[in-house]
Amino acid sequence: MDIDIRTIALLYFIANAMNNGLLYIIWRMYRKHFRGLSFLFADMCFQTLGSLFLLLRGALPAIVSIVLTNLFSVSGLICLLIGLELFFNQFRRRIYNYFAFAIYMVMIVYFSAFHDNLLMRNILLSGSIVFFNAQSSLFLFRELKKESRRIARFTASILLVYCIFSIGRIIALVLLPQPSNDFFRSGIVNSIAMIVYSTLNIMITAGLIMMVSQRVLNVVQAEKDKYNKAFNSSPYALLLTKVVDGKIFEVNEGFVQMSGYQPEEVVGKTTLEVGLWIDPEDRREFVLDLMNGDIREKEVNFRVKNDTFKTCLISATIILILGEECILTSVNDISEMNQIRKKLEIFALHDTLTGLPNRQLFYDRADIYFANARREKSRVAIVTLDIDRLKSINDQWGHAAGDFALVCVSGRLQNLLRKGDTVSRFGGDEFLILLDGVLRAEDIHSVVKKMIDRVAIPIVFKGVPMSISASVGIAVYPNDDAEIEELIRKSDEAMYYIKEHGRNGYKFYSDIVQE
Repeated sequence: MDIDIRTIALLYFIANAMNNGLLYIIWRMYRKHFRGLSFLFADMCFQTLGSLFLLLRGALPAIVSIVLTNLFSVSGLICLLIGLELFFNQFRRRIYNYFAFAIYMVMIVYFSAFHDNLLMRNILLSGSIVFFNAQSSLFLFRELKKESRRIARFTASILLVYCIFSIGRIIALVLLPQPSNDFFRSGIVNSIAMIVYSTLNIMITAGLIMMVSQRVLNVVQAEKDKYNKAFNSSPYALLLTKVVDGKIFEVNEGFVQMSGYQPEEVVGKTTLEVGLWIDPEDRREFVLDLMNGDIREKEVNFRVKNDTFKTCLISATIILILGEECILTSVNDISEMNQIRKKLEIFALHDTLTGLPNRQLFYDRADIYFANARREKSRVAIVTLDIDRLKSINDQWGHAAGDFALVCVSGRLQNLLRKGDTVSRFGGDEFLILLDGVLRAEDIHSVVKKMIDRVAIPIVFKGVPMSISASVGIAVYPNDDAEIEELIRKSDEAMYYIKEHGRNGYKFYSDIVQE
């Protein structure tokens, strides 16, 4: 099956946009405390713009898309280097980088406008990634002080991996011929490159966030004579409570912003009296953990003012203040980050067009269904449903009509089946369905007939009815096989049997074997 590079480009843009959102949050929170965050934020803004203009290739003139994609992508690499140097207060001018950037852009224009050569553009881009990211990685590994080097190690490692992979990409581009000079038809090398670069961008964002978070923690744990300044300027929510009675005696501005409570509303009360803990049992567990040592980034849910809830990372340690044991608690609100993470997880496990589970989620659920079937002595039906003549719809009414048909069919199948069953799309016009807990073959016959009848209802696209049908193949676990890959292959074989014998019907794999 061909890899749809345009779809990968869309996911690449979405991932960059989410990274951009995360860094925006970090920038908004910490820009007054650390230098360089504006450049780091600008880096991800430029990467997002570069991926956007790549995605718009075809809608914009090719030369415009190519030049802007490369301009923003490489500008982002320069901003990343400057941002890292400013972040660690070790900025130095690198005039040669600007000359290298100018030469790079001239060559991109030449290999776009005067001598259209995708291979050379790809090699130039990969080479620029190596050139600039190698400087950033070397700076983090070699030029930082020991304490700073420790918190930058993860980011430096990811940048090094970026360089190594880009070198490998150059070698692959040279050794493996590209099937087309059109980027979206340029083959597996560029497909893998976009997936890997998207993953590395996410990891670089995580590394930058880790560096910022670690520096904040260092400020909180600074020397005693700097304690007051660190406590009051920390962007995290901080509060001090007495061990003897658990009452709060000081909070910082971060706590006010996170919780909505003013200091006078909480000072002199315990966290239970304020109502921060949703479940008092969580507070008891927190105290027990603290008795066994410091707490580091424990995820908990808090209730803040106006009965709203937030997910936070909580760290705590026992310190002495004027000879009295107190608990210093740091609370980091990660609610927005959790929402973005959940969205990324959804993208990773669902088809972007229909919202149905993709191959990975299908396999995960198949394992669960098979385990249930073994325990309950039941069966699982693996159903391959292929829409007949979808290509004709695409040819006659356009791909928008074909996509509309796929979405309609997915909705009909979901509405028809039980909540415990799974409808998935692996790509193209093929759906894979798991029918869980089947006891009789008659039940499968009944459900599959309803599927075919439901799919056959004409679909109205822009006022025009479109007639479709479905060819269905069925394999049964454990009767036909115990391995999911084999069961899919056998259900496919049964489906193709129907395709070859008139379409618009269904067939069990076991019936083919008997024939």
